[in-house]
Amino acid sequence: MFNMKQVGKKILVLRKKLNMTQTELADKMDVSFQAVSNWERGNSMPDISKLPQLAELFGCTVDELLDGKSELLNSAMADGLQEYAENNEISREELDAAAPILKPDQLEQLANSVLLKNGDNIEIFFPYLDDETMREVAERRMEKGESIADMLDYLDDDLIGKFALQQYGQGKSVEQFYDYMEDWQLKELAERKTEKGESIADMLEYLDADDVGELALRQYEAGNPAEIFYEHMDDWKLKELAERKIEKGEAIEGMLEYLDADDVGELALKQYDTGKPVEMFYDYLDEDQMGELAKRKVRNKESIKDLLDHLDSDVLRELVRELLS
Repeated sequence: MFNMKQVGKKILVLRKKLNMTQTELADKMDVSFQAVSNWERGNSMPDISKLPQLAELFGCTVDELLDGKSELLNSAMADGLQEYAENNEISREELDAAAPILKPDQLEQLANSVLLKNGDNIEIFFPYLDDETMREVAERRMEKGESIADMLDYLDDDLIGKFALQQYGQGKSVEQFYDYMEDWQLKELAERKTEKGESIADMLEYLDADDVGELALRQYEAGNPAEIFYEHMDDWKLKELAERKIEKGEAIEGMLEYLDADDVGELALKQYDTGKPVEMFYDYLDEDQMGELAKRKVRNKESIKDLLDHLDSDVLRELVRELLS
């Protein structure tokens, strides 16, 4: 791989050897003096079209200027990229070395030549291709039933969502897309899956918490189990689901470890006020909540024997005073 710092130093040495200023070299190369400065500092490489002229000016070959030989670059300078790609296997090392010097249209020409030949090793071009070319490559692969998993790091987010939904519609696995999809795309995919009665358990960690809650409530109202959603839901959506379950006389014991502590206390008191058992809540209530529950029981002349292990001494003293008053 060409070292831009080393190439820059060589340009600097050769320029000084000719006793030229950066401005003079820039004038001869028809570039700005800032471009020459960037070359010499190793921040950029000379345009491929300038390399033969620069080498001739310094009295050396392009290979000597770059401190390395590249048949790929030589083919590009001779306008023979397509022929080179058709007759040679291009390695990642060779492409990485030439990429900083090649023009975008030359990289695309190479990629297209490789695709037309057999598509082997096309993945080495992914970091250098624009969004439109990447889209075309992905679509060609999908038409052939091939995976595009190795392209996902380089594809535009909107395209990834589009391809994921397309793949799902064709009955193909889409798990590899989750980590790259936008929230709204993930939600749309999850909705399509739930509409078909399919599990979305493998999607929950990727979905937005608000969307998880919305999907959980929908699943519950449709009569489907919602337990898999608890861990990924927002507190307020969990509370809403718990309230709906309570209204229907359903147990929420399995939800208690996921609910916010304040919400657990509020729900426990609601359960008690409607005459329903609350023992399941005891392990999740804080001291203040237990104290409030105990006071309500005492006022209703109910036993608090089962609460005593959960009450602190201050609350017990207060309850005793209330009983004696």
